[in-house]
Amino acid sequence: MKCRSGWEGQGVPAKAGRHRALTFAVLSLVLSCASAPFPRATHVSDGRTDDPWLEGEKCAEGSHDDAALRIEEVLAGTGKVVGDGETVRVHYVARLPDGTVVHDTRHDGAPIEVIIGSTKMICGFDRALIGMRAGSQRRVTVPWRLAFGANGRPPDVQPRTDLVFLIDLFLPSYPGQDQGAPAANPNARGAGGRRR
Repeated sequence: MKCRSGWEGQGVPAKAGRHRALTFAVLSLVLSCASAPFPRATHVSDGRTDDPWLEGEKCAEGSHDDAALRIEEVLAGTGKVVGDGETVRVHYVARLPDGTVVHDTRHDGAPIEVIIGSTKMICGFDRALIGMRAGSQRRVTVPWRLAFGANGRPPDVQPRTDLVFLIDLFLPSYPGQDQGAPAANPNARGAGGRRR
C-alpha cells in the first residue's frame, strides 16, 4: 500500500491516517462539549395538585427553623428565584437517610403544583423551595422535626426519621405565555392589578 506524502517514512497508510485524524477530531469535539451542560427547562406546562404524600404540618408563623435544613445545589437553574406566595411545579424523590426511596413523583406523571407558604405540606419541604431558581435541582436533608415529626408517616417513614429530598423546580407555563417571563400568580403578594 502506498503512503501519502504527509505520512511518508512513517509507515502509516493513507486510509489509516485519515481514520486517526477523524477519530481525533471527533474525540476533541466530544471532550470539549462534555463539560458544557445542556440548558435545563425552567417552565413546564402540565402540573397536578393530587400529591398527598407531602401533607403535614405547615411551618409555624414566624418560625425560622429552616437553618436546620442542609441544602446542596446539585444543578444551577437559569430562571427566576422563587419565594413565599409563588406557584411552582416540582418533581422530587424522597429518600430515607440510608438511601431507600420512599416516594418519587415522576412515577405518577406530571410534577406537583404547590404555592410556597400556603399549601399544607411538611415545613422542611416548603422551606427548601424558597430561594430556588426555576430549572434548578437541590438535595435537601430535612430533620425529622421539620418532616413528619415524632409520629412519622408509617409505613414509609418511621417516627423521628430525617428525610433527603432531591427536588427539581419549575415555573408553570400557560398557553400563549412568553417562556422568558415568570408565570403570573394571582395569589402572590403585590399581584392583582395595575399600579398607579
